[in-house]
Amino acid sequence: MKKVSDTTIFALLFVLAVGLFLLVYFVPLKNVNDEISSLENSNTALRAEVSELQVYHDNRSQYETDTETLKKEIVNVITAYPSAYREEDFIMEAIAMEKSSNDELQYTSLAFSAPETLAVIDEGTMQAAEIDGYTDRVEFMRQVVNYNNDITYDALKNVLAEAFASGYKANVESITYSKDEEGVVLNGTISLGYYYVNGNGREYIAPTITPYEAGTNNIFIGGKPIVVDETTEE
Repeated sequence: MKKVSDTTIFALLFVLAVGLFLLVYFVPLKNVNDEISSLENSNTALRAEVSELQVYHDNRSQYETDTETLKKEIVNVITAYPSAYREEDFIMEAIAMEKSSNDELQYTSLAFSAPETLAVIDEGTMQAAEIDGYTDRVEFMRQVVNYNNDITYDALKNVLAEAFASGYKANVESITYSKDEEGVVLNGTISLGYYYVNGNGREYIAPTITPYEAGTNNIFIGGKPIVVDETTEE
């Protein structure tokens, strides 16, 4: 058996010692480097956050002014709309349009769509905003009503003028008409969208219903009121 020289043994010991040194030194060093890298990344994020907060701090006065302005605008929008609309409102506008047509508008039907939500300010946001009198959820709503009717072209212009000038918070959503076979009467629909706000703290106000006179006491049938001559011939 060949004897291993002392030089070789020392050489092996040296290699093992160097390997052990590298193992002991570099493994903890790597962990330290990873921690330093993590801290640097964290510091970068923190520096960015501090910088952003500094911008907020420097512009605090302007932000507070803008917030108060926004609160006022929200209140102005909310209070400009009624709390609800009901079927009687839709029918009263139908009567107003019929009157503006000089009895040339004849309804075939009225169709009420389901109310739809256009926008929402949730309860938490309203409470966080600290707007006096408003702590509940606020919903901006629309309900579309289709006024299906027969009408002449000249009368239609008056009816549309009434619809646009309506005292209701309503928009003309669409107008769809076609001519009859004789090309005189228009058959179609005027769609009005009624806008209101749920949660605005206002009570519903019913419309004032005045006596309405029509040929048959039915708004779906036009015509002049019938005058009965009660005099008796002698």
